[in-house]
Amino acid sequence: MATQKMTVERWLEITLSNLREQVIKQKVRDTDELLDSIKGHLVAASDGDVEKLSIAYALYGKFADMGVGRGMGAGVRKSQSAYAKLRDEKGQLYRYSRKKRQWYSKEMGRQTQRLGTLLSDFYGETMIAMALDSVPGTIEINL
Repeated sequence: MATQKMTVERWLEITLSNLREQVIKQKVRDTDELLDSIKGHLVAASDGDVEKLSIAYALYGKFADMGVGRGMGAGVRKSQSAYAKLRDEKGQLYRYSRKKRQWYSKEMGRQTQRLGTLLSDFYGETMIAMALDSVPGTIEINL
């Protein structure tokens, strides 16, 4: 029978793999820094139960996921010619189109739902096993 820790460790491996696949699929790879930065670990209590999961990645991955970023350099103002060369009258960049590349949010939504299902199955089986162990093997009925 699988333990909670084994279940969560396997889920974490699959989730990290899926996140890396999404980075490649969504083409969020300029230097592969984001791909290399995706890491995860779990913290277990002294009794072996998992207390916390942690998934970390480079900060700019968040901006790519939301479709924001790639603004002007530090110190560039509207009144300067550099602004007019790069942006139209609405302030939108000519060169870059900011598109959401949801490599993280959609995948984590799916994976979090899956973890909930796995843990509810795990705890359901655990509760049934505990109930079966507590039921006596024979029952006497006196009339």
